[in-house]
Amino acid sequence: MDDLFVLAVIAVAVVLIVALLVLAKKQSKLQFQLSESQLRIEQLMEELKAIYAGAAGQGNHLARIEEQLGQLSDRQEQLDEQDPTHQSYSEAIELIQGGASTDELVRHGLRREEADLLMRMHGVQSLG
Repeated sequence: MDDLFVLAVIAVAVVLIVALLVLAKKQSKLQFQLSESQLRIEQLMEELKAIYAGAAGQGNHLARIEEQLGQLSDRQEQLDEQDPTHQSYSEAIELIQGGASTDELVRHGLRREEADLLMRMHGVQSLG
């Protein structure tokens, strides 16, 4: 009976050792996968930081462009206000919309060709 008990204990010990080896190998494999996953997460975090930095840079760039566009628009308005030709055309267009004729535009200082062109562009017939 003692021999049977010793054999059983040895068999259980062998099974436990084999199970322990299998578990150790599995744990080693999982540890390797965990390390690889952590490395990939770190790489993705760095990529995400770069994307955020790029997006912030684009936002700043867009804000500068919008500011420059506003400045250019303001400057264009100033130039338009200073340009007597622009004012003359604006006044002529208002006259046309008020029903003025080509001859009336010529009397206000436009050349006949300019008056004809403005009449074609802004006159009653261009609406229909």
